[in-house]
Amino acid sequence: ALHKPLIAVNHIRGHLAASYLSAPDLTPPFVTLLASGGHTAVLYAKSEAEFEILGATLDDAAGEAFDKVARVLGLRYPGGPNIEKCALDGRANVPMPKMLKGGGGYNFSYSGLKTAVINYCHTKEQKNEEYSKADVACSFQCAAVDVLVEKTVAAAKEKGVDTVTAGGGVAANGYLRES
Repeated sequence: ALHKPLIAVNHIRGHLAASYLSAPDLTPPFVTLLASGGHTAVLYAKSEAEFEILGATLDDAAGEAFDKVARVLGLRYPGGPNIEKCALDGRANVPMPKMLKGGGGYNFSYSGLKTAVINYCHTKEQKNEEYSKADVACSFQCAAVDVLVEKTVAAAKEKGVDTVTAGGGVAANGYLRES
């Protein structure tokens, strides 16, 4: 309608290319963790023009899980920063599933983790038992992030690269960056 050209941009490629904005001297090969509300994947950048998806989410993306868990805990949107803030006052003492830890190659699954949080909170509420939202947030964050780190580092070792980058909104998480 505006007589302007339409240029298709691959969303995944855009997240991958964002690493060049903060590190213009970045040169492939490297491994990237892509973790956002819509995507979770481990990518191997072979060159500036070619990448391989080593693993991806089989269901919910990491950011989507953060948003849904935040809603269950009564935290505001977006969930990621609010889960992180709440988790600072908690301890990782609520049992959470390990989401394909050691299995599934470099794939991820967040639906079971999200469901575990929902079931834990609803069970406590139905029994009129108190629980610490901060402990749930911390436990969830550790479970969600630890597998991201584990699989990304394993991919970098397998590919023999020294450089790992991260993109997407979840990459702003302090616990992820520290880990």
